[in-house]
Amino acid sequence: MNARKINNSKIVPETSISQLLNEGWHEADLHVHTYYSPDVLPSTFLDPLVLYEKARQKGMKYISFTDHDTMEAYDRVGWKKEGLVPGVEIKVKDMENVGHSIHVNIYELNKSQFQELMEIAKVKRDIFAFISYLKGKNLPFVYNHPYWYDHGEKPNFKVVHKLLQLFPVTEYNMHRVWQKNALAMKLAHRYSKGIIAATDTHVGDIGRASTFAKGETFREFFDNIAKGEVYLNAQDLTVRILREEINTWIDLIFNLDIERLEKVVHTQIRTLNYFINWFLRGAFEDYPILRKAAERFFSSIAKSGAPALCYMELQNFLVYKMNRQLRTVEIN
Repeated sequence: MNARKINNSKIVPETSISQLLNEGWHEADLHVHTYYSPDVLPSTFLDPLVLYEKARQKGMKYISFTDHDTMEAYDRVGWKKEGLVPGVEIKVKDMENVGHSIHVNIYELNKSQFQELMEIAKVKRDIFAFISYLKGKNLPFVYNHPYWYDHGEKPNFKVVHKLLQLFPVTEYNMHRVWQKNALAMKLAHRYSKGIIAATDTHVGDIGRASTFAKGETFREFFDNIAKGEVYLNAQDLTVRILREEINTWIDLIFNLDIERLEKVVHTQIRTLNYFINWFLRGAFEDYPILRKAAERFFSSIAKSGAPALCYMELQNFLVYKMNRQLRTVEIN
């Protein structure tokens, strides 16, 4: 197998994926958002029914819709479809023990367990009680993008390496810059934790990053990941990927095909929220020429790559600040 090792985790090139599949390895994207997430556009392109079929056509053995704090996608697509793993991404904001918000993906849970976890996350706000519940119920769970924090928060990066020891698996996230993903892999290696590669896609870009392991049931698949028996089709956030995603957002905004007043989109960018929800409410519907001009204007800006480049420069600055805080933490 032509794969390179990074801290014992094997990164497989796209040219070797077919060989892995022929050898009995299975592919999964375990971090995918549908239009039930508050920061995803209400487009039929992002309907869980459509995304499920897309995943199967791409050859995914397992797919999980991990919407933010909701499992409504499964009421629509079904809870027992072949290869579909019930999942959710829950935000836990434990200011006492952590100091900033973290995201946790949980799999194979039912509605009752979801409600109990939401109670712990939103009322108790206790990460130790949250993880104790997960372990008590024997639920698979992942520490998502460990160096993420919510907009407006002051992150406590020093606590990340302590938190990761509580999780069986962490994540190599396509929407994080390479420095953060590299640190996540270092921690996984140091504490003998499993790691997955996932897209965390909000625009239906399923399988661009993915995880390969063996297992004829999802539990076998996840247990092998936790043991480190895994290959990663890993991607880092780049200007090219981000530019493509921004272009997709622009296309979707101007071609929404679901009743607009049913949803308000919430991203971490206030100005973007205003712009998106303005169009969700039907901006320029009575003025098609102005609407077309606005579409061309925003499309030209997106295609120029300027917004993507500015965002990446901001991320590089934030990584610099993160590294300054981490200098007193040994993670090598």
